[in-house]
Amino acid sequence: MPELLRLALPTIAMRSGALIMLMVDVIMLGHHAAGELAIYSLSQGPVSTLMLAALGLQMGVMIVTSQLYGAGRDALCGAVWRRGLPYALATGAATAAICAAGPEPFRWMGQEEHLAVGAAEVTRILGLGLPGYLGYLASGYFLEGLKRPWPATWLMLVANLLNAGLNAWWIGGGWGVEAMGAAGAAWATTVARWFLCVAAALWVWNLRDRARFRIREPAAKDPAGASWQRRLGYAAGLSIGVEAFGFSALNVMSGWFGAEALAAYAIGINILGTVFMIALGVGAATSVRVGHAVGRGDAEDAEVAGWTGLALDVLLVAPIAAAFVAAPLAFSGFYTDDPAVRATAAVLVLWMAAILPFDGAQAVMSNALRGWGETWTPSLLQGSAYLAVMMPAGWLLGSRLDLGVSGLFAAILGGSIVSSALLCARFRYLARRDRHKILRAPASPHL
Repeated sequence: MPELLRLALPTIAMRSGALIMLMVDVIMLGHHAAGELAIYSLSQGPVSTLMLAALGLQMGVMIVTSQLYGAGRDALCGAVWRRGLPYALATGAATAAICAAGPEPFRWMGQEEHLAVGAAEVTRILGLGLPGYLGYLASGYFLEGLKRPWPATWLMLVANLLNAGLNAWWIGGGWGVEAMGAAGAAWATTVARWFLCVAAALWVWNLRDRARFRIREPAAKDPAGASWQRRLGYAAGLSIGVEAFGFSALNVMSGWFGAEALAAYAIGINILGTVFMIALGVGAATSVRVGHAVGRGDAEDAEVAGWTGLALDVLLVAPIAAAFVAAPLAFSGFYTDDPAVRATAAVLVLWMAAILPFDGAQAVMSNALRGWGETWTPSLLQGSAYLAVMMPAGWLLGSRLDLGVSGLFAAILGGSIVSSALLCARFRYLARRDRHKILRAPASPHL
């Protein structure tokens, strides 16, 4: 567990950094003008969904790198990054094109004209930063696969400082720049993301032992390896995209219950998403540890790595869940002074205390399965839980049984329990099946 914790802490910080960047934008815009915050928040729907799905597409870099590194095939690792970086930039360019769709989609959702126009502009600007962010992830995931997560983490810290400084300048204006409001925050985030891309790529390019990994050598033609690397990403992207779609559907349902319920739901999801960064970090570290064991052909150690990751996540979120039970009003009150919204959100905080272990478990075990070499099975299991269980349960409990947003969070709990149970069962099956075998990961045709 100590090795897993050493890997998990920087990856948690790295993934939390992207959320912190968003939180800083929201806080600084909220103090500037509520209208600008509304425009920025509206743009986050399409941008976040596209970014999360595209983020999953880059997971193959980390998984294949960790398996090759674990197998001692260091000379092949550089090719994974050389393939992954252009692919990330191309994927980002495609998402940027979608983000440039204009105000019409926001009009279709019934938004007021000034909100639709403003959100479309902010969405376009944020879209320009997506290739940079995905390029950063390609380099960051490569470093994680080599058990070197700290450089990407420190770069994320610098990017957050850059973003905050540019926000202070561009949101309200000054020093020859007119106030740009939400657009200024979007430009600050875009600049910070491109800084991350360039800095992380330069870090990888200049690794001291770059010759060992053949970082600067053109990637040899490897159709089988490149195809598998992409397919791992397709599966992860679909899984994350389906999960994001499910939560977006619940967000729409929360609007059926009035403004107070919608505000409470937004608070609850923000808190849940913040804590979920722990599971993402532990899951990434678990994937690396499992991938290394698979690369060595050690099924027993791969199993131990998976269950250790699950235990570590539970240990880390247990005190947070206890705090939610002890002081739910304190957590909801951090976001609002409105007594009604605060009370409703406090009930959701109590629901989150039950959700956290299962939501984290499904994130960790899906990563453990991908580290083992699984592609579509984790996506199928997670998709079944969120589309066939969580969404219908949300409609039934929230709307038909009149439980409101509490019913939506009960549905999240149900979907998380089903997802985590299915993924744990699949991991246990693989571990029992391969316990006495010398593993040969399908992700690595070189092994």
